[in-house]
Amino acid sequence: MATAVEIAKYLDHELNISHLEDSSCNGLQLENRGEIKKIIFAVDASQKTFAKAVEKKGQLLIVHHGLIWYGLKNITGLNYDKIKFLLENNLALYASHLPLDAHPKYGNNVQLAKMLNLERLWPFGSFGKEIGIIGKTDTTRSKIKEILQKNKIKTTALDFGPEKIKTIAIISGGGSTELLTAIRKGADLYLTGEPLHYVYHQAEEAKINVIFGGHYETETGGLKALMPLLKEKFKVQTEFLDLPTPI
Repeated sequence: MATAVEIAKYLDHELNISHLEDSSCNGLQLENRGEIKKIIFAVDASQKTFAKAVEKKGQLLIVHHGLIWYGLKNITGLNYDKIKFLLENNLALYASHLPLDAHPKYGNNVQLAKMLNLERLWPFGSFGKEIGIIGKTDTTRSKIKEILQKNKIKTTALDFGPEKIKTIAIISGGGSTELLTAIRKGADLYLTGEPLHYVYHQAEEAKINVIFGGHYETETGGLKALMPLLKEKFKVQTEFLDLPTPI
C-alpha cells in the first residue's frame, strides 16, 4: 500500500504535469492520512462526487476538474464546505486538467482517437502547448456518429462538411475555440466537447463538420485509462464514478 503523497508523486511524473501552463492547480490538492486502499476516479470535484467517493469507501479521489483554479485565495462559502467535508472524511484529492487532456498515452484526446481508430496521429490545437490530436481515417460522418453513440458520447452536430471523412481533429471538453485551427489543418470533422455560439457560422462558412460530444463525456477516457495503471502499480482497488452533466 502507498500514501496519497506517494501516488501523487508517481502521477506527477507519469503525466508530466509541469510541462503545461494551466489555470488548474494540477497535482495533489488535498492530502490525507494513512494508506490508500481504494482510489475513486471522477471528472468533477463536486460535493456530489465527494459524497459518493466516501460512500464507496475511497481514500483518494482523482479528478479532471479539481477544486483549485488560478490559485486559492480564500477558503469560504462552497470551497469551505467542500474542503471541510474532505478533511472530515480523510479523503485526499488529486487533479490533472490539461496534462490529462494532452498525454500521448493516457490522455482524453488520444483515447477518443483510439475509439475512432485514427491513424498517423500528430499534436494539434494550442492551449499554451498543443493538447489535441489530429489523425487520418477512411470512414463516413454517419459511422463516426455510430461509434460515438455506442460509447455513450453525444453527437450534437453541425453537418456542414462532406459525408466522407479522411481527417479528424479532436480536443476534448471546452475546445470550440480551436475550430479555426482545425479548419487550417484541413480537417473534415472536428470533435470537441461543448459548443460556442459563434462556431456555428465558422463551421458553415468553412464547410466543416463539427460534433459536440459533451464536455463531460469527452473527458472520461483519460481517467479510465489511468485506472489499470494505478491498480497494478499500487495494488489498490479502483472505481469510476459516472456522474454526467447535461452540458
